[in-house]
Amino acid sequence: MERDAAARPRAEVLGLSALGAAMVLLRAAYSFSYPFDSDEPQHLHIAWAWTQGLLPYRDVFDNHAPLFHVLSAPLVALIGENPRILVFMRLALIPIFAATLWGSFLLGRRLFGPRAGWWAAILCGLSPTFFFKSVEYRTDVLWAALWVLAMVVFLSGPCGPRRWFCGGLLLGACLAVSLKTVMLLSALGIAAAGLLLLGVRPVRMTSSALAAAGGMVVLPAAIVGFFGSRGALADLYYCAVGHNLLPGVGRWGYSKRLYLLVPILALLLAAARLLVRRLPANGIAVAFLLLLSGSQYLLLSTVWPIHTRQDLLPFYPLFTVLLAGTLLAWRGWGVRVAAALACLQLLILPALSPLRGPGTRDQERLLAEVLRLTDPSDFVMDLKGQSVFRNRPFYYALETMTLERMARGLIADRIPERCIETRTCVAPADIKGFPPRARGFLEDRFVVVGSWRVAGSLLEPAAEGADRPRSFEIVIPARYIVTAGQGPPQGMLDGTPCDGPRDLAPGRHEYRPAGGEGTIAVIWAQAAERGFTPFARRGDTL
Repeated sequence: MERDAAARPRAEVLGLSALGAAMVLLRAAYSFSYPFDSDEPQHLHIAWAWTQGLLPYRDVFDNHAPLFHVLSAPLVALIGENPRILVFMRLALIPIFAATLWGSFLLGRRLFGPRAGWWAAILCGLSPTFFFKSVEYRTDVLWAALWVLAMVVFLSGPCGPRRWFCGGLLLGACLAVSLKTVMLLSALGIAAAGLLLLGVRPVRMTSSALAAAGGMVVLPAAIVGFFGSRGALADLYYCAVGHNLLPGVGRWGYSKRLYLLVPILALLLAAARLLVRRLPANGIAVAFLLLLSGSQYLLLSTVWPIHTRQDLLPFYPLFTVLLAGTLLAWRGWGVRVAAALACLQLLILPALSPLRGPGTRDQERLLAEVLRLTDPSDFVMDLKGQSVFRNRPFYYALETMTLERMARGLIADRIPERCIETRTCVAPADIKGFPPRARGFLEDRFVVVGSWRVAGSLLEPAAEGADRPRSFEIVIPARYIVTAGQGPPQGMLDGTPCDGPRDLAPGRHEYRPAGGEGTIAVIWAQAAERGFTPFARRGDTL
């Protein structure tokens, strides 16, 4: 019996170690194989802008708070213009992923003991939503880590000004990473109010709360001062706050879920009251965590206008602490259930996203092509920074709120005019996310060459005869060249032999083909000189 009792903890430790090692290896592997999200290149583009001496909000549009991109900029500068940069930046987030799990462990150990802490971290790290969204290079990964570590500081000891000031510093950093922290702070307020309703009166509460508030304003005040000193405070406010406040979007229109807010809060409060009575040692802390995580999820599901999976990253580390504590309270069977759940999660991850999936290959191809196609001084009209290392001619990133504002007429679609003014000759081949006017312009005035399209026109043979003149219009002044799918063109461009690239001014032009020539393309000369052709499959070059 004694041997069996001693073997159980050793087996559990070995099992936890194996699960933890498998989780870390999977996290590293998925940095290569997990499909990229369209937000990731946007974050890279903003971090790159810092390395170029550009000031986000004033020079480059960004609807996020700045801290994540500021911290990323040195590594982006070190890596340089490398098509694989997304993989490297994903790998760089592994320590932040680990810090979040460490926070979950510390909370579990504080409330339920070391075993619960380890199981909380394992169950959190292997939760599919948390795992996959933590793989992506996005602000939410750092946001979640700072939030969880702030809760660790607040709950790891008695209430006191020094401790709460440090917790406030972490909350301020959280706010400097994402303004979605407002939702988390609202949940924090609900949890605190719930404890007060239950009759909990922590000592030194006033001085500690003031200390936390003081710590929380340090970093946001520094950011405001920095941008204010550069005359960009209004730009910061518009991009990070005003642009995202749009009535009628998502649940800010009408949502029946709002009716669930009060009843579910009442249920949470009743459950918290039961915990305070049943757990005399740590009931207050457990009740607070229940109220905090529950109201956090509730606000996200009922009040927050747009619910995305990455918004749940701060929720899972708190929820799995409660889950692990509940399971381990169920005597020996609890560990078995936790182990079975963790193993099931480990099996589900490859089923949801194959380890041999496309990963970042599409993004790497896009970057490799655009780096070969363009010079650093060239503009690229992408959706929201897919070219990463190139400036965009249009200020706004074409994300959800921008497109909604354009649809309502609050932002003018001046993409065609800006492309002409900046002589932008490159745009993505896939233009589904562009507003209608810009999409029509890119379809009519650009030609697909691989994963991108360049300024130019396809000249099909006339129905009356293949040798009849073919006219086309140029709107972006640049160097152009006439190309064909079957050898060099032999015709006449604007009345002179077509013998190489030439500058074409805006207006109508005419190409008179030689006999037997099929489809002809007039494209931006730099693309043809660097091996790109409209007569190859997408992704292929000459």
